[in-house]
Amino acid sequence: MTTTSAFEIIKPGIHSLIQDLGRFGYQHLGITPGGPADLHSYLWANKILSNNSNMASIEIHYGLISLTVLTETRIAICGAEFSVTINDEPALNWQTHNVKAGDIIQYGGAKTGKCGYLAVLGGLQTEQIYQSRSTVIRDELSESTSTPLYKRQILPITRQSVKQLTAGSLTCARVPRHYIPNYSTPLILGLLPCYQWQQLTLQQQQQLLTTKYQISAQADRMGYRLTGEMIANLPTTLASEGIALGSVQLPADGQPIILLQDRQTIGGYPKAGVISALDCSKLSQRQQGSDITFKLENPAVSRYKTQGFMHFFDL
Repeated sequence: MTTTSAFEIIKPGIHSLIQDLGRFGYQHLGITPGGPADLHSYLWANKILSNNSNMASIEIHYGLISLTVLTETRIAICGAEFSVTINDEPALNWQTHNVKAGDIIQYGGAKTGKCGYLAVLGGLQTEQIYQSRSTVIRDELSESTSTPLYKRQILPITRQSVKQLTAGSLTCARVPRHYIPNYSTPLILGLLPCYQWQQLTLQQQQQLLTTKYQISAQADRMGYRLTGEMIANLPTTLASEGIALGSVQLPADGQPIILLQDRQTIGGYPKAGVISALDCSKLSQRQQGSDITFKLENPAVSRYKTQGFMHFFDL
């Protein structure tokens, strides 16, 4: 597959990474799956470009990234509201834009939400390690998959995608309004009780479900630590076990941690259960200090929602 340079990084922003759907089947080796923090926004960015769902894009945390376009192509902007401009002209969120060599794409700081996606027609063609281009910094699998974007970095795409643009329509595509989230609404996370749920007392269970938590400053791609009323006298003698996406961990300080894409592969703290990948996406867009509450989720309802979501995006 022949490639061509698509973007040069002028400013990398605060924390900008390459992400595809992630690397699966390697947790027994201690390799974290990684993948997009906000699956909803990532998938929509690819969908409105008619990309395959697994095509790599830039995941932008907190904004402030700027790039030079090196070839004519089409991009999609989705996720947090960063007030993006192309050549100093506003570029609307949740839609595609046609760009050409010499154009400058600039992101401001996050107004609502926390992370966004800049996808490109045909997907970015960075190095693939263990069948994925996703960046997981602490795994140190290779230089390109363990390093955030940096100044003067060149990002390639396929030559075929450039030809595809020439042959295709110039009409921009936009995400339908009813699929665009509101990142300012209160967030209630559906908890599927499992792991050590039955080892918690009724009082501990009710405390988790009735406490209004806030997102602490310790919130990143590995996990979101919440702060609220301490849950006391938690189980302590547990064997380490595999950690699922969205696991609600209860460490000794009694403050829940929701484990996300860059989580450790095994752990021994008690866990009340898990939240769905869809709720993980919603959580990833909430900033420090946002209110979080839990409710018990019906497994059948959660499965129905997840299956519908996966079918919609051909996953």
